[in-house]
Amino acid sequence: MALGIMTTSTKTLTTLVNAALAIEKLRVASEIRQTHLTRQEKQDPETDELHRRLKDFEDFEDFVDGRVSYFIQSHPAYPWFSEVKGVGRENIAKVVALIDIQKANTISSLWKFAGLSVENGVAPKRHKGGGRLEYNSQLRSMCWRLGLSLLRAKAKFYDYYLKEKDKYYQKYENQGIKIVPATSLPKKDGKRYEPEGMIAQGHVHNRAMRKTIKLFLACLWLVWREAEGLPVTKPYAIERLRHNSYIDPWEMTDREKPIIGERAMLVEKTNVRERAKGRK
Repeated sequence: MALGIMTTSTKTLTTLVNAALAIEKLRVASEIRQTHLTRQEKQDPETDELHRRLKDFEDFEDFVDGRVSYFIQSHPAYPWFSEVKGVGRENIAKVVALIDIQKANTISSLWKFAGLSVENGVAPKRHKGGGRLEYNSQLRSMCWRLGLSLLRAKAKFYDYYLKEKDKYYQKYENQGIKIVPATSLPKKDGKRYEPEGMIAQGHVHNRAMRKTIKLFLACLWLVWREAEGLPVTKPYAIERLRHNSYIDPWEMTDREKPIIGERAMLVEKTNVRERAKGRK
């Protein structure tokens, strides 16, 4: 993927992530093929050989993941996302390496590129027959994977998810819409569907999840752009996510916002003096 002005470490990270994703895609495809053949009680020598040879890549895959974990530490937004519970070095690397922060002039443009925008109340979907997508499907998948990790961590982004989920429940209950398990939905032509006045629990979960991922990307965008010295538009995220007050990205971490600029220099000078006194 073409990126704007990039440092050597950023280019290396992107190359490593692309390699990691390519290996993962091949391995998963092979495993799915093997599973289908097993269920059908069939055997394909070529698939067996491919699966066997891919196992030889396990050490290489571990090597790539290890290098990704190393290079992600030099990312401009690392001081922020490394303090967010649920964010691992590998899963965040597979998100940021697919983003050109120089081209993402607004938070909404990043959301759209990640397939998280909503137009006329409808989220972007894949269409049968192919066609060019208006978003990066790989980034969308990686963002969703990261979102699941944020929920499992049960930290601040999980709390946000629960609040948004409760809002949806209240909204639908006030509208007289029943929220039911997917298995309780009626079927039409062999497929379950949501009739008027009914919505699946999973649908509500996905909406709250989407809000959570969008907040994470908004925070990432702000911290990353500020670290790069690029213009930011803080109020936009608040307007689109319907917050009454600005959510500081550092409020979503487990530590205080770092000291920067002249204040940081002053604190460092004070610490030096204190250490000097201690040595006397």
